[in-house]
Amino acid sequence: MRRIPNERSGLKKRHTIALLLAGVVCMPSATSLGRLVTDQSGRRVDIPASPQRVVSLAPNITEIIYALGLGDRLVGDTDYCDYPPEAKLKPHVGSIVNPSLESIAALKPDLVFGTADANRRETADQLERLGIPLYGLAAHTFDDAMQSIEDVGDVLGQGAKARSIVEGLRKRAQAVEQRIQGQPRPRVLFVVWYRPLITAGSHTFLSDVIRRAGGIPLNEGLRGEWPRLSLEEVLRREPDVILFPRTESFSPALDEFTRLPGWRELRAVKEHHMYFVPETIMRPCPRLVDALEQLAGILHPVSGSPSEARK
Repeated sequence: MRRIPNERSGLKKRHTIALLLAGVVCMPSATSLGRLVTDQSGRRVDIPASPQRVVSLAPNITEIIYALGLGDRLVGDTDYCDYPPEAKLKPHVGSIVNPSLESIAALKPDLVFGTADANRRETADQLERLGIPLYGLAAHTFDDAMQSIEDVGDVLGQGAKARSIVEGLRKRAQAVEQRIQGQPRPRVLFVVWYRPLITAGSHTFLSDVIRRAGGIPLNEGLRGEWPRLSLEEVLRREPDVILFPRTESFSPALDEFTRLPGWRELRAVKEHHMYFVPETIMRPCPRLVDALEQLAGILHPVSGSPSEARK
């Protein structure tokens, strides 16, 4: 039977949390004098001049911080921050959607980085009331993802390094676009999940990457960032290629789809035009360009041989 706390224990718990949060908010900080900026979500944020204790609320942000060589400033991240491996060793503040405010406050951060694509606005508002600034990122295109890298660099005092990183990434992306220029563009279904079938919306950085890799996302007219599709609708749209992110949570082998009702009727399934792509295609971070290069290799293989990504 579920234990229901009595009123006294509930009050004691709330009092303890209130004292913890109050101690963090009232603690003076050497970095409290900063600058008022507008983050990518359109919020006005008073950020410290030189943040030294940073919390990340999304895996892509954690990757950006490490790419800038600032992993030592990261004092906490989420349960899903797994790259680089050192990120797993940082104190975790819970999930992306619902992080623990008490855990964040206990880390005494100068600044929290969040994302409008995954974090709730309530989290930013609650942290603001606690005197903890949150700088929000919002990446809906490949260019937005590159801008996020530059913005994090500027906020953390590493603007020049961030721009150098982005310059190199853009050159690699341009090389991909030049190589595939003029080639036929296959219709691509990206399967975020298959039960129910969820794909990427047309106005997402993921769909932008598919276009840049030489494909046509199979999501015309679909609303939302992660719309659902029926198999009947997929059959009507008839993709040439089906892509799946390679993640720990995605369990079936691709050959299983040749036996699944509905799926086995698709031409792409019959012809084995199904491929795994790196999970980084779903993260607007520096490794997004790695995913772009690999995806272009799948859609437009240089040698014309089947891609090694199908396993």
